[in-house]
Amino acid sequence: MTTKTRKLTIVALMIALSILGGNIKILGSIALDSFPAFLSTIILGPAMGMVVAFFGHMFSALFAGFPSTLPVHLIIATLMMVCMFVYGYIRNKWSDRPVLSKVASIIAAYLINVPLDLLILYPILKQLVFVLFVPLTIATLVNLFLTEIVYAVLPEKIKNFSIVQNSGKGN
Repeated sequence: MTTKTRKLTIVALMIALSILGGNIKILGSIALDSFPAFLSTIILGPAMGMVVAFFGHMFSALFAGFPSTLPVHLIIATLMMVCMFVYGYIRNKWSDRPVLSKVASIIAAYLINVPLDLLILYPILKQLVFVLFVPLTIATLVNLFLTEIVYAVLPEKIKNFSIVQNSGKGN
């Protein structure tokens, strides 16, 4: 199996996990759909994490009946993509300092997922953003916690997949 096929298979599995997580609702479309996106970002890089985040949120919103309208959920999915990019960038940039990279990327992900998202959505959703703050905080922290737990127990072969992929080995 080529590296490209493995990567595509992992992305498909992560989207499927994201869809499953999207069915574990906290409130409306707020669910455990971003955990596979965070994991994909660590393993496959920010670009693939962005893809998983977009589709994960859109399926979660679809299954909830787009409670905040399709345009709002497209904005949220786009913000999730931005979150995965920043999360992955920080993890990669400070990979030589693993504790700092984890802490900084988690803080950045929280700040993007909760206060920044709600600030951007305030003109559209008005007072609803105040209702969303607590469930969104809980979901974001649970998704990030699950990511760290699952990544910690993954076999080294999977953790090092992106290193193998970038070096051209495994084809």
